[in-house]
Amino acid sequence: MAAEKLASPACQAHEADDAYMGFATREEIVRFLTELDSAPVPAKAEMLRRMLPKIRDSVLHAEIRARLTAIESDKSAP
Repeated sequence: MAAEKLASPACQAHEADDAYMGFATREEIVRFLTELDSAPVPAKAEMLRRMLPKIRDSVLHAEIRARLTAIESDKSAP
């Protein structure tokens, strides 16, 4: 049986490498988390905002989003 020919390359996007699709690689995420831990508190929110769109894994994305939310809520507290 021949492999099914898909209508367009976009149909195979789920099989593409994260880096090819514009997402951060595992190595980039590890480096980011290391840098985040040593960053000054005022810089952390911006670092998280820049990284969020690059996170493909939904669990990790939720964890990063929760960190950002915590930082933003601390800033807005009186």
